[in-house]
Amino acid sequence: MVKQVFLEEVAKIQIGNRIMNDQFFTREGTPFITEETLLKLLIEDDFSQVPRIDYSINEFTVLQVPAKSILLNKINLKEASIYRCNKDIYIGHGIIAIIPNESIVISDYLFHFLKWYQENKEKRNIYRLMLELPPIDIQLKIVQLLNAIQHLTMNKDSLVMAIEELPQRFDHISSQAKQHSKDLHHGFEQIQHLYSEMLHKIFNGDFLNDTLRQLGNQ
Repeated sequence: MVKQVFLEEVAKIQIGNRIMNDQFFTREGTPFITEETLLKLLIEDDFSQVPRIDYSINEFTVLQVPAKSILLNKINLKEASIYRCNKDIYIGHGIIAIIPNESIVISDYLFHFLKWYQENKEKRNIYRLMLELPPIDIQLKIVQLLNAIQHLTMNKDSLVMAIEELPQRFDHISSQAKQHSKDLHHGFEQIQHLYSEMLHKIFNGDFLNDTLRQLGNQ
């Protein structure tokens, strides 16, 4: 059975409110995410250059959120950047963390739903956002499918860059490298289009209802 629930019913929504001075940053510690670092993580998912805090200074309160949280930089989902976080972090001013109750909604399922909603729906404050939730086993199957498609694009930039750099190393393959680069760009565009199509088929309601109907007839 698919249930309609408000986001707040299945996840905590927390807002960062602190701007840290440089004196609180350390080489080792927990990453501290601001709007600026969030935008960098969206381009290159690399925590090596993210500021870190050693939270041993008790008089300064910093909001910590767990791994599998989903980070936004806007309350309005339509205008927000969306990032799925795979480690514990602290969040600063301008960052909203959605912390799913994974006994009800799988973090990756919620992430893909938010991406679909952002692409296909009107402006919506996340506090008024409703979503359709199938049982956990159906969520897992959906997540496996969508994650597999997204995984194909994870190394896009490095692959394209490597191909584009080949003419600098081997003059005699310049034309072939340019064609391979062009083909790669086209291929990644097709994968992104496939991802968008799958989001729409899954979250527009028909897929979930048909899947549950088929399971009910087994």
